Amino acid sequence: MMFEINTMGLAYTIAAALLCTGLMLLAKAVWSKLSPFDADHELTTADNPAVGVALFGFLGGLLIVLASLLASSGASDDPLDLAWELGEIFAYGLLSIALLKLSAVINDRFILHRFENKKELVTDRNVGAGAVLCGSYLASGLVIAGAFGGQVDPALVPDDATRLATIGHEMLVALAFYGIGQVILVLFGQVYQRMQKNDVLGAIEADYEKDGVKHGGNAAAGVAFGGNLAALGLVLWGGAHHDFVGWAENLLWLGIAAALGLVLLPLWRFVVDHVMLRKADLAHEIFVDRNLNAALVEVITVGSLALVLALSL
Repeated sequence: MMFEINTMGLAYTIAAALLCTGLMLLAKAVWSKLSPFDADHELTTADNPAVGVALFGFLGGLLIVLASLLASSGASDDPLDLAWELGEIFAYGLLSIALLKLSAVINDRFILHRFENKKELVTDRNVGAGAVLCGSYLASGLVIAGAFGGQVDPALVPDDATRLATIGHEMLVALAFYGIGQVILVLFGQVYQRMQKNDVLGAIEADYEKDGVKHGGNAAAGVAFGGNLAALGLVLWGGAHHDFVGWAENLLWLGIAAALGLVLLPLWRFVVDHVMLRKADLAHEIFVDRNLNAALVEVITVGSLALVLALSL
């Protein structure tokens, strides 16, 4: 039995891998350059885990977008079509980098609004603050991936529209969904905080000393909060990844996803408290004992519900 190699497909795969690698390297460089601190120094010389966690979320958010783009491309055998698809991945990748960086500003202003990210990440080495930033990056990446994942109904595009015009239309849709997604994430942050018995932001910010070692903030509280943001992003992905057939219908899907996420994800925390960790008080474990194990159980449980909701939408 002869094994035939699709040279065109192989060439596209290699080119796409190189392009995505280049975009990831560019994203890291942009993140470092635009950070209000020496990111490379914090990542290496200072061995700062808080900055590393934040960067992980930024690159992870971009990786989610690139994976979504790759999953819907490469089906053609026409070299010109494949070249266009590589160009689209590059253009969408650049836009995604800019939007993810904007997410950090939104996080600083509206989610972690009571303290400054630079101080928490660099001075206090606050892994909890880094985890919240990581979660918002991942959530934003999921929303962008959902917006880019669907195809625009050809009936909505004029017959004489160029391919560039179609790409521009898709980017406009993605920008709208990104903006709505950021509003929903900020709203969810408020809902999450108000449903806790403890001051979430106060716990994330508060430094403490244990065994003579000073620690910056509550990592468990930050991981739980950031994980919930990422879970909501997964639900929003489920509402955003449909083919675009019109603003009314697609916004309805996104609205349904937002409603499910805003209501069910905070409530699901009670399942963790009374079923998964029924012999302990979840709030006490996270906010008082700073128990990272409890936070991770909350994140994986809420994430499981988010995945079911996303795949069901």
